[in-house]
Amino acid sequence: MNKCIVGALLFCLAIGCGEKLEVRVTVRNPLSWDRQKETVEIGWAELQKKLKGVTDSTILVLNAAGEEIPSQVLFKGEKQPQSLIFQTDVPSDAEAVYRLVLGHPQAYRPEAYGRFVPERMDDYAWENNLVGHRMYGPALEATGEISNGIDVWVKKTGELLIDEWYRTGDYHKDRGKGMDCYKVGRTLGAGALAPYRDGKIVLGNNYIHQQTLDNGPIRISFRLDYAPFQVGKEEITETRTIALDANSRFNRIEERYTGIKDSLEVVAGIVVRPEPGQIWKEAEKGLMGYWEPQNNDNGDNNGHLAVGVIFLQPAKEIVERGGHLLGRVDYPVGESFVYYMGSGWSKGGVESPESWLKMLEQEREKRLHPLQVSME
Repeated sequence: MNKCIVGALLFCLAIGCGEKLEVRVTVRNPLSWDRQKETVEIGWAELQKKLKGVTDSTILVLNAAGEEIPSQVLFKGEKQPQSLIFQTDVPSDAEAVYRLVLGHPQAYRPEAYGRFVPERMDDYAWENNLVGHRMYGPALEATGEISNGIDVWVKKTGELLIDEWYRTGDYHKDRGKGMDCYKVGRTLGAGALAPYRDGKIVLGNNYIHQQTLDNGPIRISFRLDYAPFQVGKEEITETRTIALDANSRFNRIEERYTGIKDSLEVVAGIVVRPEPGQIWKEAEKGLMGYWEPQNNDNGDNNGHLAVGVIFLQPAKEIVERGGHLLGRVDYPVGESFVYYMGSGWSKGGVESPESWLKMLEQEREKRLHPLQVSME
């Protein structure tokens, strides 16, 4: 018998088997193409009702073959568990079945990770097995380098590289694993959001406070707070909450602005290079993408970076303006605004402009038609 099942049964015997010993989870894919390594999330309160005695350290997820698969209990910055996540493969128009049982999980290999980096001017860096990013903090701003745009680190390995690269300081040249060859400067970089007033982007400064909410093995999530800044006659504050899952090139970004009295337009922006690249502007779909010209840093052919933004609503317009590709939408005053940004590299799994556009379109469909999860 599978060792995990034996362990789970012994655990149940230890606590008494009068309660339900497992929960059956069915995950359905409503789309006509296969979904692979995609995260599903189950609310903790609902799980507690169905699996008595469950705690954040005594939950296992078993696949149809009875094998334990990686899972993660999310706290979302709170003291108590908020949800459980795991990743699933579901064929087109089909279902996959999993079981949740009591037991002690293995130590899973992390595929998502992030941290505050005080040794490098207060960067906040995060990554998964496909992509990496960073944002800039208060120590860097104190030197006069101001940017609240999103940086991209490109990768050609599934290894987690943040700690290695910061330790060596050698990440601006490809040594076989990837590199940082993306230039942000005083821009929105790879899809950051900003207020838009009188036809101009209103840029904030570097973040002033950071908090890691969850840190692998499947999801890294964190919150960044920004100092108040002026938008017209209003002084507003900004909070960004970002989450990245293993096996995905796309970050979920939740933006919250406070101090708005009336209405606010915002733009997500992708910095555009002087040399010709390839641009997609699909306002009705809320989708924009950019295939950068070839990067030649250090005199090397570093391939092409790809960046994209997905809104789950039509954009009012998508235009090239002020050195950016901009997607303009109305901000829902009093609420938060969620969108997605992603990146890729021609030397790391995104071979062509056509493949990048297909990834953007499929990601949009996945967000609009999420996997359907039921428990019994």
